Amino acid sequence: MRPKRVDLTFNTAEGRWARFGPYYAMFPVPFAEQVITNLSRGGETVIDPFCGRGTAPFIAMIYGRNAIGCDINPVAWIYSQTKISPHPCATEVIERIREIKETVSAPETEPKNEFQQLAFCQQVLGFINASRRELDWRTSELDRTVAAFLLQYLHDKRGAGLSNQLRHSRALAPKYSIRWWRNNGHDIPPEIEPLSFLSSRVAWRYAKGVPKPRVPKTPTIALGKAAESLPRTDKPANLVFTSPPYSNVTNYRSDNWLRLWALGVGPDLPDWESEQKFTNADEYRRMLHESIAATKKCAVDNAIWYIRSDVRPRTKDTVTSVMAQLLPQHRAYELSAPYRRQTQTALYGDHEPKPGEVDLLYMPPNRRRREFAKRFSRLTVSV
Repeated sequence: MRPKRVDLTFNTAEGRWARFGPYYAMFPVPFAEQVITNLSRGGETVIDPFCGRGTAPFIAMIYGRNAIGCDINPVAWIYSQTKISPHPCATEVIERIREIKETVSAPETEPKNEFQQLAFCQQVLGFINASRRELDWRTSELDRTVAAFLLQYLHDKRGAGLSNQLRHSRALAPKYSIRWWRNNGHDIPPEIEPLSFLSSRVAWRYAKGVPKPRVPKTPTIALGKAAESLPRTDKPANLVFTSPPYSNVTNYRSDNWLRLWALGVGPDLPDWESEQKFTNADEYRRMLHESIAATKKCAVDNAIWYIRSDVRPRTKDTVTSVMAQLLPQHRAYELSAPYRRQTQTALYGDHEPKPGEVDLLYMPPNRRRREFAKRFSRLTVSV
């Protein structure tokens, strides 16, 4: 029997935290609900080795599943860890924001380049630089929560975030942003007082409380490469639910360069380093093979695997080939997942039709497909 659906409207703590963390590539919350509630049972374990902003482990947690997650991107880790386990007291979060503001020095309010000059007023820039210096987000739950709110509102539409007009899910190139601001009459950033701005948003997020795990143990999220950092568990996963990076598409360093800078782990301006874009097919296959092999060690032999992949052969063929090699006894199925609306790339001027995605389902030989999975067709793969 499927569990009663959790209320994920803004009337509940779960609803207010479920979508926390703007991110360029992410599972829609209803999609994660559908997969997790149909392909796993209460008390079982769900694992996502490329968990992004943590939608899969969060949904698993509030539906009574154990969860394990991992991501190489510090921005993703902060989002996922915070939505799963935010600091419990909003008053202390606001007080920590106040403390950071009080440490701002005059030099920290001065922009280092034209982008900073146009993106942030001096009060905000000073607060960001003080946060870079003060926040111990790796080890302090309180500081990690403050960092999450800073990242959440670091850049957005004018008035909705701490910045001048910017997209909230992905940071664009500085030269493009500067040109756009100057051509559209936004060459002076909005004056924002960061303490009052962030405090009001912390108060709203906490107004219904914090999410309550419906399992004895809060999900474990690791920061690092899945092949090296995936947490071990005493309850191996029954469902692997993930979406690996797409070859020649995903580059978390460039997409998140501004937020990485705000954390103190990225440069003042992006260097467009392309390591994580996986332009090299052999390196991409190696990364995927090592990550899936590490995930397999954390799952039971008869686990169900559900993978959302780019449908283009460069990614799909690699994913299906690696899966066939590592899970030779599993039965493979596929279901087309075309884009129903414009993709996020349209926000940045790319209006070309996109081929969409594909959902790959791997069932162990001794497991019967449930009703949910009968829409899928058999997949034939050559290793």
